[in-house]
Amino acid sequence: MQQSLIHIFLSSAIICLLLALGFLASKKLQVLPARLLGMNYLLCAAQNFLAFVVFGFGWEFAALLRASLAMTLGPGIYFYYSSLVASERANYSRWLLHLIPAALVLCLGICRVPVLWLVDYLIIGSFAVYLVFTFKLLKGGQQRLEHLGQYAETAYRWLLILALLMTINLIVELWILLELNNGIALHQSWALHLGATAFLLFHATTLLLVITRAPLIEWMHALQDLRISKTKSISDSEAREIFDRWERLVIERELYKKEGGVTLEQASRMLVIPSRQISQAINRIYNSSFSQYLNDCRVKAAQTLLSNNNEMSITNIMMEAGFSTKSNFNKEFLRVTGLSPSEFRKTTQPQFFFRLSQPLDASHSIMSPCQRSRGSRKKP
Repeated sequence: MQQSLIHIFLSSAIICLLLALGFLASKKLQVLPARLLGMNYLLCAAQNFLAFVVFGFGWEFAALLRASLAMTLGPGIYFYYSSLVASERANYSRWLLHLIPAALVLCLGICRVPVLWLVDYLIIGSFAVYLVFTFKLLKGGQQRLEHLGQYAETAYRWLLILALLMTINLIVELWILLELNNGIALHQSWALHLGATAFLLFHATTLLLVITRAPLIEWMHALQDLRISKTKSISDSEAREIFDRWERLVIERELYKKEGGVTLEQASRMLVIPSRQISQAINRIYNSSFSQYLNDCRVKAAQTLLSNNNEMSITNIMMEAGFSTKSNFNKEFLRVTGLSPSEFRKTTQPQFFFRLSQPLDASHSIMSPCQRSRGSRKKP
């Protein structure tokens, strides 16, 4: 069992380090919440690597460092939640106070003060206290994240998942303590083995979500757009000119079909324009975000394919239009057209021709995003 623990902790350390580097080094994620999440994964990587050293080489000081770092996990996730909840943003200067217990545990260990038998209880107490703090931040539901706009629902779902993970972690720690009190050696603990395996699976899944740019993680990239939209504004004429250039480029090169999607930085290089100006232009002229505009283009492409290719499967149409996941395709298609893809295909049959020739309402318009934006612009 000890050998399997060594492999699990080493694997988790590597995955957490990759996640940390992704959130900390990405130019697209230069916002505080993403950086704090990266720091949390860096702490997890250190925790797992120290566990690998403890079980693999029996280094006692690594065990002390791991216990001290464990006292920072609760504050770390609390800082991350606080950075996303609007009402908590003024408390950053007090965050260092939350790290005092971790420093105290480390100092007591180095000085060999005979109170280290309390460390396990202190760690569990820390997890419990910060779990309560975290749920207090979530109290009020999505309204606490209303400043994130259309991303509030996805962000709230992600925070709930992390809160559930914290709860599982607390249960595992209590289970381990119970086993230790019953005389079971730590390397023989079933709670430790099952808990480490569960966290390895979670971290691996998170890495997969990051690589595939799944909506559950992708919303954090939108924080950059929300931030730069608050910077110095460009004029209406400049916004219109930039948007026209971007719109032509998207249509000519079918950028919405690009594998993995086109990023704001890539758009900036293509147009030789600062990314914040592109984002501002799309927000002002199209009244939506950069990623939302591309999704609207994908929906328009899917509408055309559904109307003209009755033999083509909806899954193939989804991929041809540029969507990577079926759930996101269905959600975006419903948002734009008010219909599911299969329902929309039925309305394109001959018996529905007359009904479709009459405009329904603005929310059911099947004009391209480019056409809708032109219609909404003010004349210069």
